[in-house]
Amino acid sequence: MSKYWVEYVQEYCPSPVSVVVHRPLDCEYWSGATQFDPPLPAPDIGKGYRVYKVEVKGYELSFSSTAELEHCIDVLSQRHLPTTRSLTERSWLGKGRQHLHWLSKLPGALKPYKERQEIVRLLGYLNSDSQ
Repeated sequence: MSKYWVEYVQEYCPSPVSVVVHRPLDCEYWSGATQFDPPLPAPDIGKGYRVYKVEVKGYELSFSSTAELEHCIDVLSQRHLPTTRSLTERSWLGKGRQHLHWLSKLPGALKPYKERQEIVRLLGYLNSDSQ
């Protein structure tokens, strides 16, 4: 059974997608940066930071911003999945860092087009609910 939901946490926790989507502006390395483009999300007053989650085929995927949801929708909705090499070369990560890309860590059971369409559908619900 597939499902989606939003949880709240007290401290910001980057997702595997954060490193690709939120480019550091004041430091070469993501972990040392304090400014990002697009900016990291702010907490909701009285609740904390949002963590967007989907579960498909027993796998749970987490996202920390709507920019990450949109990026994943763009990548996963393609009929033919791009290579992590091409995605990193087009991102701020640059050449030779494809091992850092979230797609290289996505379970193989979720990579077929049919499974990705289910993920895209759930991410779309999360994205529209958060607007």
